[in-house]
Parts: sequence; C-alpha cells; structure tokens
Amino acid sequence: MRETHRQLGLLWRLRATSRIWKPGARHDMPLLEPKPMPDGRIDVPAPGTVFERGPVKIEGWALFPSGPCVRIEVSLGGHRLDLARIGLPRVDLSRQTGNPAAGLAGYELITDISDWPGPDGDAALEIVAIGPEGERNELRADVVIAPKGEPEEQTGEAQAAPPHRVAGSDVPRVLIFTHQLTLGGAELYLLELLRELVANDAIEATVVSSLDGPLRGKLEELGVPSHVTSMVGIEGGSAHRGRVEELAAWASDGNFDLVFVNTAMPTAFPGVDIATRLGVPSIWVIHESQEPPVLWRLLPPELRTCAERDLGEAALVLFVAESTQRLFEPWRRENRFLTIPYGLDLEPIESVRKGFDRGAARRRAGIPDDAELVICVGSVEPRKAQVSLTEAFERVAAGNPKAHLALVGAKDDDDAMLLGDYIAASPLRDRMRLVPMTPHVQEWYGMADLLVCASDVESLPRSVVEAMAWE
Repeated sequence: MRETHRQLGLLWRLRATSRIWKPGARHDMPLLEPKPMPDGRIDVPAPGTVFERGPVKIEGWALFPSGPCVRIEVSLGGHRLDLARIGLPRVDLSRQTGNPAAGLAGYELITDISDWPGPDGDAALEIVAIGPEGERNELRADVVIAPKGEPEEQTGEAQAAPPHRVAGSDVPRVLIFTHQLTLGGAELYLLELLRELVANDAIEATVVSSLDGPLRGKLEELGVPSHVTSMVGIEGGSAHRGRVEELAAWASDGNFDLVFVNTAMPTAFPGVDIATRLGVPSIWVIHESQEPPVLWRLLPPELRTCAERDLGEAALVLFVAESTQRLFEPWRRENRFLTIPYGLDLEPIESVRKGFDRGAARRRAGIPDDAELVICVGSVEPRKAQVSLTEAFERVAAGNPKAHLALVGAKDDDDAMLLGDYIAASPLRDRMRLVPMTPHVQEWYGMADLLVCASDVESLPRSVVEAMAWE
C-alpha cells in the first residue's frame, strides 16, 4: 500500500515536470491571444442572463503576472454579494498557455439572491480580482434581475408511509446510505460509528455507496456487507423516481428497521425517500455547512424539492456543528434537529503515538530532522483551499529556510495534477509536496509541527480534532 502511494506521488512529479519542460503547446486547442497581463473573464453568467430570485452561479478565471488571484470580490448592482472560491482547476488554461499558474486561476461563487435588496431589471455584475502583489483587475457583465415571485408551493408529495413494522429480532437491522467509501472525514465518521455499534452487537448493518474505496475492506473486516451502486439519477424526473423505486424494492427483502443516511450529497440523501417507502424511520447526518439552496443548486428542480422535503420527513437530522444546524433550521418541520459534535476513539491514535519515532518517520518521508513542518490534511479540492495555502507558504517560507509544507490527501485528478504542476514550477518546490491519500495519515501528525485548516467551508474538520489528539 505504501509503495503504491510512493509510485503515485512520483507519477505526479514526473507528469508535472514533463508539462513544464515540454516545448510548445498542444495544437488541438487554440492558443489564447496575447493580451496585457493581468487577464481574466466572467464565463458564467453570459451578458444579458436573467437572474431569478434564488441561487445563482458565477464563475470565471483571473490571472496576474505574479500568479493566480488571491481574492475575488463579487457585487451585484452595487450591493456586495460575497467572496468567490478561488483556486479552481482550469485544465483548458493550463494547456493553452503552458503556464502552471493558469491551471489554478478559476473562481466560483454559488450564492442565494432571494433576499437581494436591489430593484428588478438591469444590473451590473462586478468582479474585482486581487493578485498576489495587490494588483487589481475589474470585470463586468450586465445581467437582468427577475421580479420577486410568490413563494413556490411544495410539490411532489411523498407517498404516505405504511405503519412501521415490528422488528423481527432484538438487534435492529440498519440500512446505511453514504456517498463514497474513500478516506474523507464523513466516511471515517461512519466507519468509527459502525465499529463501535457492531463491536457491541447493537445493530446489524448493510451499507450502500455510490463510489467504492478502501473503506470497503474495513467494512468487510467488521462483517458489514456493502453494495456499490448508482444511487440515483441526478438528471432528475423519471430517472430519479425509477432508481429510488428499484432500491426500495431491493431493500424491502432486508427487513430493515431503520435507514441511516450519511451526508447531504445528492448520491446519498435519497435514502430518506427510500425509508419512507419502506415504512421505517430515518436518521440523516449532515456534514456540509452550506444552506440547502446553495448546497443543491446544481440539482434539477425536482430533486431540490425532494431533498428539501426529505429534511422535514427524516425522523432525526443530526449535525456535527451548531453553526451548520442553524443554516438548515428554516427547512425543519416537526422532526428533531440535533447537534452531536465529532468524537474520536483515542486508543488507535495513542497506539501509534506510543513509541513513535519522529526522526525515523521523517527520514522515511524525506523530511529533514530540523525542518519546521506544516501539514494540511484533507482531500485536495478547491473547498479545502490548498492552492491559497501553497501561495501563502511561498510568500512566508521564502524567509524561513527550515519551513516545509506537506499537503496530505491528493487524488489522481485534475485538482491534484494542476496543483502539482504549480508546485513543481515553484522556487520552493523542494520544500513543498503533495502526499496521496493514505491510511497512514497519523504518521504525518506525528512528524508535523503545525496543522493548517485553510478550508472556506467546513462543519467540524476531523483533521483539526486529530491534530488536537496529537497535541
């Protein structure tokens, strides 16, 4: 397993290096016309777009001679909206320009303008991009704000639930829906929960996931069967209803007493609808700290309505942070909302800490004994803001030759590839590294001097709690 991670890390370095030194550019895509820097654009919305009073999406890119933008301020009709998320991958710009910084120049903002205070009609969408050296680039698109309509009535009522059946044994049978079986915080939360419940013979569990991963083997060790299947047709309409009906029919033979839904990702939340069809209660654990209209902005309208309805039909909705619960309160009905913060089983961590040889671990990882090691633990993606952290490290660490940065949680995707390109081209590339997702993450806490959580959206990050356990 460790050898696989080393090979994957080497693959990123070789690919990044080859992209930097490869002469010329790809000829299957047109080159950008030379323009004075800084440069950028608003890709979405197009000029003249009508903004409905609800969730809207704004995206584009901005690039400066000194690197990607470090801040994007968004205003509509003179009213400030929010800061956009930065560091989004732009493979197209990387290929067209050959500039590693261009691959990280994307930005995006999904926000709800239901309560926007401006008038209807024409309005200017204004973007102010700030560069690493304080440069400014102002972008603009003229849009139209639609009149504020009457509140929509809830549609697509769920089927009336039949009476809950009586459990056939003293141990409840629980059907669990989750979005993936990788090494993320929500997935590890589920694993630890199952580990305790199964060890105490408290439940019999079956897990359904939309994406396979290393946790499947861990579940098998616990004696928990798992099924990897397409959870729902996110295109909506009949595809959604058909898939839910298929899964409900499959689950009807399992004599389940409870459905447990882990995360509000679109591939997991239909578990609440399936529980209703089975006539059993459901518990829904929500880890995502975004308001429902923004969280589900990209879903078809029918699925958004279904998800919001399910918030009121779950018997219990659990959150890991009070601030997240407050975001969802407007969608609560008669059911219970409850916050239970993350907890950790300290025994596995203490077993690693006991006798941990920090120096030997650093030598295996190629970290100097006297290095001041900063780590960021989490899947490499724009929400986790590893791009911003990397840029900040370049500016601060230039004056501290002992500083090193490790970004632990890279996958074989565009986010990691483009960040790897940027790091490989940096003057500080020998002191920055991407580390693939690893089951041996505890060793990185043991090697580190400082953990940074740079995310722009989190509920209660597991990495912060684990770092606290390592003191």
